[in-house]
Amino acid sequence: MVEVCPVCGSSELYYETGGYVGKVYHCKDCNYVGALVVEADDEMIKAIKEEFKREKGEKSEKGKKGE
Repeated sequence: MVEVCPVCGSSELYYETGGYVGKVYHCKDCNYVGALVVEADDEMIKAIKEEFKREKGEKSEKGKKGE
């Protein structure tokens, strides 16, 4: 199991803060900042990445239509 970003599935995470505040992670790939990370196996990582790509594609299509 690997800790990955809950938004894009990347394992490129680093601590933004820690100590008394608790762990706050920052994703290098999508700029997610938050305390939640996902411990995932290869299958779950693939599913998260596919969902992220699909949602990103839908957002770019809306931008092209002027919505």
